[in-house]
Amino acid sequence: MTEQVRSVNAFIIALQEQNLLLPQSAAVEVVTQQVVREVPGAPDWMRGVFEWRQAQVPIVSLDTLLGVPAERQTRVNRFVVMHGVERHTGLEYYGLQVRGIPHPVHLTPGDLETEPLREEDPPEVAVRVRASGVLCIIPAFERIEGRLREVLERL
Repeated sequence: MTEQVRSVNAFIIALQEQNLLLPQSAAVEVVTQQVVREVPGAPDWMRGVFEWRQAQVPIVSLDTLLGVPAERQTRVNRFVVMHGVERHTGLEYYGLQVRGIPHPVHLTPGDLETEPLREEDPPEVAVRVRASGVLCIIPAFERIEGRLREVLERL
């Protein structure tokens, strides 16, 4: 009997200074949105909300969470609409602001190499990996969604 090799379809997406690795199953759609409504009192990492499929979707700036100064961040409103992993009521979807266009990759265990976290990495970075030779971060989805839920509950 042959051993089954596990693999995953993923996206590598450029942020301002780093790359993001996301499983394709977590991403719903990539949208370029022109109208973003700011949310008064929201932290700077929450860019606002935009309307998508008749829902208000909150936007998270991973660049801000990673400490990239606002003046160096992209002004492109490109978002990856994500499924809410934790299934919080009212937070079925959220957007991650990205700079680049997602590049699909098919990864096997041999394509992934774990890298050490950096001292300056926030808790929203679960792990750093080298995926097919590209250094990437994998977000801590539960942490991001928990922070979003806390913000939305108090606003």
